[in-house]
Amino acid sequence: MKGAKMSLHQPDLEPWKPNELPMQGGRTIQRTDPLLDSPLLELNAWLGLARACAHSARVQAILLALQGDLQQILKPLTALDDSSNHRSLSLPMERLGWLDEIREALERERPTYEFPDLPGDTVSGAILDLLSIITQRIRSQLHQTERQIDPTIEGYLERLPRLLFALARYEETQAAPYR
Repeated sequence: MKGAKMSLHQPDLEPWKPNELPMQGGRTIQRTDPLLDSPLLELNAWLGLARACAHSARVQAILLALQGDLQQILKPLTALDDSSNHRSLSLPMERLGWLDEIREALERERPTYEFPDLPGDTVSGAILDLLSIITQRIRSQLHQTERQIDPTIEGYLERLPRLLFALARYEETQAAPYR
């Protein structure tokens, strides 16, 4: 294809609207709460990046489970009640206990060091540290909006930063056990 020019212009594509989710067959589904959805979509993307970089299969599995939880929270409703603008949550309360159990297990298995932890020993650990802070920011922003948030989502976002911090420490210990 000597001399052929490649064009990235695709005029048949419509601009993406942040409050709509493109679906198969050209349909779109309106998102029910863009204030909550956008930060959770960002969080899910970061979790995917951390999972792709993780050294430990255990960390990868936990991150995949967290992404599954976020998918459940973000799952679009197929039938919205026009009288309300709230999402029916499909995340069971047991997931909150699961977050605590996993964090506690990771903390028990991790050796104690005399010096403070500094992010950056591994790419995945640094991403997980960043995610911990991003999750705290998301939760804080949701509180500032004074919107009613499902207690399960709020509890999940409250526990998630501590788990992500514990995962970062575990991941760094697995990647460099004698640092």
